[in-house]
Amino acid sequence: MLATALTLNGSTVNTTYGLRSITDGKSIRGDATAAVGTSRLLTVSHSLRNPKDLSSPKRHLVRIDWTGVNSTSAQPETASFYAVVELPQTATFTAADIANMKTQLIGFLVEQFASFQNDEP
Repeated sequence: MLATALTLNGSTVNTTYGLRSITDGKSIRGDATAAVGTSRLLTVSHSLRNPKDLSSPKRHLVRIDWTGVNSTSAQPETASFYAVVELPQTATFTAADIANMKTQLIGFLVEQFASFQNDEP
C-alpha cells in the first residue's frame, strides 16, 4: 500500500491525509491540520466479497469521515462519504468500462448532491 501522504482536491478545500496505520488490507489516513475536537479521516481497504471464495469479486472501499462539533449541543457529529467498487477477477470489464461507470456515478452525485443534503429521512 501507498505510504506517502495523499492530497485530495475538494471544491473548496484541499485536504492532505497522512498515513496513520495499515492493518489487514486497510489503510487509515488523517489530516494533521484538523482543528482540535474535529477529525478528517480517509480509509482505503481491499478485500474479497467472499473471503472463503478466492475467485469472488475484489472489493475496494474508499471512505472519508469528517467529524465536527455541533454548534448548539457541542457534541461531535460525523459526515461520511464512501464508495464501494466490486470488480470480478476475470477480464470481463475493460479499463474503459470501469472509467465509464466511474464517470457516470460521479456525474450523478455532482448533479444530485444538493438535494441529498436537504432530503427528509
